[in-house]
Amino acid sequence: MKKKFNSYFFAPFIGLFLVFCNTNQSQSPQKISVEETRKILTTLADDSMLGRDTQSGGYYQAAEFVADYFDQHNIHPFYPAYRDSLLTDSLLSFNMVGVIGEYDPKRKTVLLGAHLDHIGIQGTTSDTLYNGANDNATGSTAALQVAAFLTKGNWNKNLLVTLFADEEKGLKGAYHLANRMQVEGVQLDYMVNFEMLGTPLSSGENQVYITGYSLSNMADAMNEVTPNFVQFLPQAETYNLFRRSDNLPFYEAFNIPAQTLSTFDFTNFDHYHKPSDEVKFINIKHLNQIINTIANTLVGLLENESEIRLIEQRP
Repeated sequence: MKKKFNSYFFAPFIGLFLVFCNTNQSQSPQKISVEETRKILTTLADDSMLGRDTQSGGYYQAAEFVADYFDQHNIHPFYPAYRDSLLTDSLLSFNMVGVIGEYDPKRKTVLLGAHLDHIGIQGTTSDTLYNGANDNATGSTAALQVAAFLTKGNWNKNLLVTLFADEEKGLKGAYHLANRMQVEGVQLDYMVNFEMLGTPLSSGENQVYITGYSLSNMADAMNEVTPNFVQFLPQAETYNLFRRSDNLPFYEAFNIPAQTLSTFDFTNFDHYHKPSDEVKFINIKHLNQIINTIANTLVGLLENESEIRLIEQRP
């Protein structure tokens, strides 16, 4: 005789199964939306930003956008109105510096950054506006979104995020902030900088390279969280990229790991420092994937309390 199915007997097990599934779903990595990535990128690289230079005045508009974004995402001012002010070529400029959560001067600090500025309006050709979509609206977009992502957690280290001024004029904004933080006794642990992330590396999808690969264990630590994410790029050493971005002043001032993540490998983007560096040449789906991977990788480093340290040169 066929036994009748007893729904009352199995109901508790079905309930437990559904709870288990929902719990697993809630613990899956959070996602940063491609729509938000597109919106931030297109805003920062818009013609109205006038190439994000202080001479053109566009930098101030971009900095105002950053301040609004910080306010909306619960990223607090580290300095009044977020501004670390300096003079460059007799013009007022300022880094935009936010803090995630409460800052405790007794704790070690992790700094995330990207340069906000570009080279403005130059030349006499038909197109004199340098929008700087890849250089470095992509990195700025990453810094903003990763910072907002990290506000969702509680961390045992201070987290600062900086959008730098005047990188294109000799890393002046980063040097100013590094010297100021050194004087103020900020206990900087390591720094991660974002630069030109708008097109996939030739080596594969969802990968970045790191400058100064051999100087620290940062690449290894990140790859422990996200396997095969951080690559070594020989051209980065050939062109000495470690010394050409805003990571350098913090390495020099604090003698800590301070390195840049990028996907520009000199073969995958033909518009560097040209007026044609526009949003239409950016792979936004790729950019969004990279930003999501960076965010979740940093979460892993912070949750694991990974030690990021300088090391001897690798053979």
